[in-house]
Amino acid sequence: MNPSLGFSKGKGASGILDEDAYQEELEAAKRRPGNQSVASGRAMREADLLRQFAEGFQGSQECNGISLYLNTDRKPEFALTIIVSGGDKSPEDRSWTWAFSEPGGMGGFGIQNNARLTARDVCRTVWENLDPQHFKKPGMKIE
Repeated sequence: MNPSLGFSKGKGASGILDEDAYQEELEAAKRRPGNQSVASGRAMREADLLRQFAEGFQGSQECNGISLYLNTDRKPEFALTIIVSGGDKSPEDRSWTWAFSEPGGMGGFGIQNNARLTARDVCRTVWENLDPQHFKKPGMKIE
């Protein structure tokens, strides 16, 4: 059975939080209470971050064999949360902080500077939790 990974979802949350957009939303809400365009701007930015993560996941060899649940009611084995901060002025300064857990108490945490590396690290950690020998099995190439 393949492991599954999905985003932790709270009320109105996508699983990826753009911390800068959230702070901007709070400030704008103070200036313009009830203005819906404030929240929609953050939602668009977070949707783009989710797309970037999904592309990184698809392109990462380490994610082979892991199912990523997006926009589904299926309950994943590992619940993932990502907070992206910085990078509004300079994308090189962006940090992707990720954490996941599963009911058995296993989990992982890390920080990277882009979506591709974040996906790679998340998947490596999933395999390390489930099968520490996963990348050492015959047929797998490590250089």
